[in-house]
Amino acid sequence: MEEIIFQLITYSGAARSSVFEAMSAASEGDFEKSKELMEEARKELLSSHKIQTNLIQKEAGGDKTEVNLLLVHAQDHLMTSILARDLIEKMIEMEEKIKDLESKIVT
Repeated sequence: MEEIIFQLITYSGAARSSVFEAMSAASEGDFEKSKELMEEARKELLSSHKIQTNLIQKEAGGDKTEVNLLLVHAQDHLMTSILARDLIEKMIEMEEKIKDLESKIVT
């Protein structure tokens, strides 16, 4: 069980790192790199979600999972990574709009 939990933490942490790198790339105007990093994050979160879904299905099937601090920590990692992804996705969209508007300003 510990190995599964650490996989969840690893995938979620990698996803969170990717979305923050994507935000930095967008801030620098590198939207192509930003999109690539968001795609990496999507794949990492998909791996995390599969692990989480498997745990939930086992629980629903009667195979009780012992909830310990490590599992709670892993779940926290996943949820904050998903939240970061959702917020940063919107921030990147705003950054693109800002860059577009700046390019239209005639000085």
